[in-house]
Amino acid sequence: MNKLAIALLTVFAIGGCETSTPPSSPPPVDTTVVSFQDVRADSAAGWLYYSCERGALVPAGDSATTSWDVRLPYIQCCGKTKFIPVQLNSGPNGPGSVAGAIATGRFDNVASLPDGVVLRSDDATNPVVPLPVLGPNIYFVYDIATHTLRPVPDKVLIIKSSSGKVYKFQITSIYKNAESNPTQETPIGFYHFRSAQIAN
Repeated sequence: MNKLAIALLTVFAIGGCETSTPPSSPPPVDTTVVSFQDVRADSAAGWLYYSCERGALVPAGDSATTSWDVRLPYIQCCGKTKFIPVQLNSGPNGPGSVAGAIATGRFDNVASLPDGVVLRSDDATNPVVPLPVLGPNIYFVYDIATHTLRPVPDKVLIIKSSSGKVYKFQITSIYKNAESNPTQETPIGFYHFRSAQIAN
């Protein structure tokens, strides 16, 4: 057998052993819950900036970047704060492409993007997180008896970061030490919140 025939047989033998590579599965979702307690917005900057993807607070000096996903306002005491404008890094709020929506459900039970929930960029006239604290579609509820504001426990903010990952985000209290029965005298503006990645 000549050298050319041997070379051709070798090529056919190698080619015949090749198998197709199965499609790669998407990377697993890290469902670790990141929590913060008693953190305050800077009174000078006016906002507290948070990155869901990094699970970390972002310096106010980075507010003009895409490094943050959601920002929480500085809350004035003594009845001076009438609503709490939680904002996303998109639209008029920042250079990011963060999208979001309010979903109904308990934080622990939301494992993926709920059916029927449409994510959208933030908007000055129609914000993702509604400003009213009275009525049917609210994120914070105003207690008329105690004149206090509390997050609605079965509302979760769904956030799609600029990189495309989806997270659930929830504020659990805005009072110091997460006082369970706050009054007008309870120190306000101390954020307690949590986030975790969910499936798209």
